[in-house]
This record gives sequence, structure tokens and C-alpha cells, in this order.
Amino acid sequence: MMRIAIAGSGGLGRMFAQHLNDTVHPFIILSRRDQPALTAQGYQVAIVDYDSQDDLRYTLRGIDLVISTVSGVPQINLIDAAAHSGVQRFIPAEFEGPPARRTANDPLDRGKRATIDRLRHWSHHHRHQMRFTIFSCGIFYERFARGGLAASDIGTLTGIQNEGAYLMNMRLGTAEVVERTTSGQTIYICLTSIHDLGRFFIASLGLGLQNWPAEFRMYGERMSVTQLLQWAAAVRGSKTYDPDPTDVKLTYIVEMFSTDVIEPQDLAAHLQHATYYHDYPKMARIQELIATEQRRYDFAAPNLNTLVAVQPVSFWDWLSAEWGVAPAQ
Repeated sequence: MMRIAIAGSGGLGRMFAQHLNDTVHPFIILSRRDQPALTAQGYQVAIVDYDSQDDLRYTLRGIDLVISTVSGVPQINLIDAAAHSGVQRFIPAEFEGPPARRTANDPLDRGKRATIDRLRHWSHHHRHQMRFTIFSCGIFYERFARGGLAASDIGTLTGIQNEGAYLMNMRLGTAEVVERTTSGQTIYICLTSIHDLGRFFIASLGLGLQNWPAEFRMYGERMSVTQLLQWAAAVRGSKTYDPDPTDVKLTYIVEMFSTDVIEPQDLAAHLQHATYYHDYPKMARIQELIATEQRRYDFAAPNLNTLVAVQPVSFWDWLSAEWGVAPAQ
């Protein structure tokens, strides 16, 4: 049995809490403010000030493992407090793409490099040594959910949280993708549902914190961008319905996908155009396409899949369950 703290009460934090609630491990949820809905469910919520080391250190006393779903300066402060409080291991808010895949001067960094540098500092500290493990799981299936990641209260500050913000819009039947790298290779991406991330995490606890590596890699599916679009079109065409003729947005052919394939060498020009016109949603989309072309969300040999008995849901099954029925009118 280990004592666990979940930093953040948003969608990912609540997901981890739901999965931990079915185990013997006691846990607390750290939040900046009262969470009556969570306490009503029987969860223990500790209100913390991420600017106060004294507050954070007091709250983390006796904690073995911290799972962070907060970012930026609050996460850096949390890391420092965790190390001083004797926390054994820290899981940073580093889900999705493996850090090793990032480039220098990454526009999608959002403080992630500084976070890892801080964790490395404490992992070698002579007095307050604290290990860390990154859970890399690829793209969340829920990016393609109804309402996007925002529907799960995830990624609210990333610019790609809304429905249709990455690769394709299932509701409208549109796609904006890059299918090949600048060298002509087919682009693959790894994907996992957020609840399977939770299942992988719970299973990993049985391995013992002392046996965790610096990075766990897992996925529910690895597929090419081209195949993803083919599956999406097949799922979307599995049911037909009569759209409201007065709603222009819905007057499309259900079976077809309108796809804009951007050549990799043109991505920089698309970003420059979006930047010039201050089109921030498009800037976010193109930056994600650039990251995809750089294979930021693709990795082989998922080491956690082979260590635990978790059978993740396939992307086909998940997408079919999410979109294989007529959207509500």
C-alpha cells in the first residue's frame, strides 16, 4: 500500500482518482479551491497554495507518490516541495508524446523542459533524492470525442482542446492532415484512451515504485494518419441520417470526408499565414501538425504494454462507440 497525491482536480486528476478509488491505496486530491462535488463522492481534497512551499510541504508529508496534472510554475513548486517532503517518485504532467521526441525551442513546450530539468536535479540530489517517471501514451483518443478534450475537462489552456482541433472533425466530416514526412516516410501516431491510461497506471503500481523506469511507454493503437482517416470515414459512414435542412453546417454528405492534405514542406508557410492573421486556433492546429510530422507522437516498443495485463480498447471500437450513431439534431 502506498499513499498517493493527485495534483489537480480537472479531467485527468478526476480520472486517476476514479481508478485509484477501486484500490487499497489511500490518496488525496490537491486543489486550489473547494471541490464540493468531489468531496460529496467521498474523495479527500486538500486545498493548497502552489506559491507556498510551507503549505505544499505540509500537505505532502507522508506521501509516497505524486501524480501531477498541473503545469508551469505550480508544477515546479510542487516538485520542489515533494522532494523536500520525502516523496519517493513523481509523475509529471507529461502525458502524450515522449519528451525525447521534442525539438529545441519547442513552441508546444509550455514549461515542460524546465519541469524535466527540475526533476532531473532532484533525482541526483544527495539529500532529497526523488525519482520520477513519465507516462508517455501518445495522442488521447478523446481528442476525437464529441466536444473534444474540453468535454473531459482536459487541456483547457493548450489551444487544441476543442472538437476538431487536431487532424479531423468527425461532426463536420473535415480533415486537415500531413501524411508523410519531409523525407517521404508514412507518418504514424500512437493513441490511447484516457481511461486506459488510468488502467495502465493502476497496473504499474503492482510493479513497485522502486522498479519503475524514467519513462513508461504505452498505447492502445499505433496507426498511420492515413489509416486513421480511413477508419474515421468508415465509422462516420456507418449510419446515415437526414440533417436539418435549415442548418447549413449539417448539410453535407455523411459518407464523405473533405480532407486537406498539407505537404510537409508547406507547413511553415501555413503557420506563417495563420500567425500573420492572428488566427490562433489555426496556429495551434498547424503547430500540432508540425509536431506530428516530426513524429512526436510516434514510438515503438511500448515497455508498459508488455509488463502488465491491460488490454486497451482499440481505436476502432472507441471511435465506433463515440461516433457510430447519428449525431443529435
